[in-house]
Amino acid sequence: PALTPEEKAKKVQQIKELLKSKRQEREEKEKVDHVEREKQRRFMGKEITKTKEQMDIGKEDFKRERERIRAELAKDKAERAANKGKLSSKLGVEGYNPDAIQYDVQPDGSAPEEAQASEPKKAKKASAGKIDEYISKISSYRAGGDGGKCLKVLLAYVSNIVDNPDQEKFRTINMENKAFKSKIKPFIGGKQILLAVGFNPNDGGNALVLDSEADMTLLSETKEKLAAAFAKY
Repeated sequence: PALTPEEKAKKVQQIKELLKSKRQEREEKEKVDHVEREKQRRFMGKEITKTKEQMDIGKEDFKRERERIRAELAKDKAERAANKGKLSSKLGVEGYNPDAIQYDVQPDGSAPEEAQASEPKKAKKASAGKIDEYISKISSYRAGGDGGKCLKVLLAYVSNIVDNPDQEKFRTINMENKAFKSKIKPFIGGKQILLAVGFNPNDGGNALVLDSEADMTLLSETKEKLAAAFAKY
């Protein structure tokens, strides 16, 4: 049956209200999308700024390190001239190796004693009282983030002991694995920290084993210090 004029008007009004509701839903969704896009834009802007600042800081660190090395080279040149060509500063296999960034191994992986057999060096015993000094030394390695990587691995080693004191597997550190050889061994202070908290070389000389009477309080304190240094690095 045909609709009466009143029914037609009512039907038209319903359609208009439906269209209005759909339009309002669409507008609300667009507002939400706009807010999300704006949040994302601001977040990306902050990340880009942060990355740029980090890159700028890295450049400044590089410039300062370069200037420091130049100053050390100039100082050694003057010392060489004043001492008839003799130089007391340390030289690495592939060139200058300034005091502040000395390594426990040479670029070819050999120990300094092996590279300079004519200058035997007496080994210094690691001391718990020097843990802060060891951490400070590691933190001074800025090139390539080497110091941070070393601190991270040391923190993992010590945390494993503190958090799992009954787990025997954490009481032995393999000195032949990649992490130890590349991130601990080359850096002065790395192995010393492990020795200071109670690790000792095994008979084969290829692993460090934690002493059965290691001081857990010292280990916990060292864990906190390493965590703080890593966060600050």
